[in-house]
Amino acid sequence: MSAGHVCPHCGSEMDPIRTPIESSWGGEIHHICFNDDCSYFTTSWKALEGQGIEKTGYRCRMDPRGGCGPAPVWSEDALKDLVVKVDTEETSSLAWFSPHDLARDDETPDGVFYTKPRFVDHLDSCALETVEQIYGRLIPANATILDLMAGPDSHLGKVKDPATVVGLGLNKTELEANIILSEQVIHDLNRDPRLPFPDNRFDVVVNTVSVDYLTKPLEVFQEVSRVLKPKGLFIVVFSNRMFPPKAVNIWKASSEKQRVEIVRRFFTLSGRFAIQGYQESTGKPRPKDDKYYGKGIPSDPIYAVWGKSIHKQTNSSN
Repeated sequence: MSAGHVCPHCGSEMDPIRTPIESSWGGEIHHICFNDDCSYFTTSWKALEGQGIEKTGYRCRMDPRGGCGPAPVWSEDALKDLVVKVDTEETSSLAWFSPHDLARDDETPDGVFYTKPRFVDHLDSCALETVEQIYGRLIPANATILDLMAGPDSHLGKVKDPATVVGLGLNKTELEANIILSEQVIHDLNRDPRLPFPDNRFDVVVNTVSVDYLTKPLEVFQEVSRVLKPKGLFIVVFSNRMFPPKAVNIWKASSEKQRVEIVRRFFTLSGRFAIQGYQESTGKPRPKDDKYYGKGIPSDPIYAVWGKSIHKQTNSSN
């Protein structure tokens, strides 16, 4: 481990942890000093105990840029469950998922299921605006973009002057209705996860409210890394709406917070990405133009996880 990951208070090696979903730290991987004899930890623990606040203290936390700050803990073991363990078997396979996890109620080939166009609203207008803001903020101007599992709606309206936007989807009529696309490609990722593009073609790949339908997520994420330029960005946005017969079982059985961890694990297990950030938007009022307005249902939640390709391979047949 580099010297940048050594605790400045006690000199101990710091452990990498995944950022807790509820935190506002920003970034994905932070480092924590878990030395129970570290002066930073023991001093804070005793000081709070002297104030009548028991079983509470602070550990030294180093953010991805090397800045230090406090990480509040409520026991000696708090946050240790978030330590990123280097396990080559786990990080190079999808063994964490069972075949049942990635199976679906309806195993009809997706090309057949989507023979007819499905012009349905996948998100309410407030949620759509949030998605556009996320893409507009993260995607640089003049980027070459692949819209993975695209449909008739464009979510890239706030992206500045995209150079090219390629839409890969399952229905020609839907893709032709997507006015931002400069190229349409029909391809079933669950039948063949290989992307029909050369290495290093795109600056950014986006996937909007479709990750829950992937039956071969590891292979798809690896392919996304292949077609991305070095340090290219992959942004995955999802909500809680779905076609239940076509969503994989583990997605349907999980809570919304657990789904965030599932997507993070797709990035991690692919072995091809360094996760850069996470954003969620929940609890906003449902827009008045929505059919569910007035029923006490908030706007559709939006979750986004994004990572940069670390390009461990260059072989397009991988």
